[in-house]
Amino acid sequence: MDNIEMCGVLVHARPDRIEDARAVLEAMHGVEVHAATEDGRMIVTVEEFGGDKTSVKTLNSFNDVDGVLSTSVVYQHSESNEEPAQ
Repeated sequence: MDNIEMCGVLVHARPDRIEDARAVLEAMHGVEVHAATEDGRMIVTVEEFGGDKTSVKTLNSFNDVDGVLSTSVVYQHSESNEEPAQ
């Protein structure tokens, strides 16, 4: 069964590295940076389609991005993308 996973994440990066970190995040599959502040905070969403918890792998990779200090998941939703049986 395939799922649609959606997460809202607050990413905090070093202010002097935010543009580089933003570029790396935006290059990741299913990741969109919606806003960034001068002090290094970014509002990010992750949308993944699949049943193997790919969003968890994506979220974990945020911590490997140069300049990222911390990540906080503020919203998570998962649902089946299959039609219900009738």
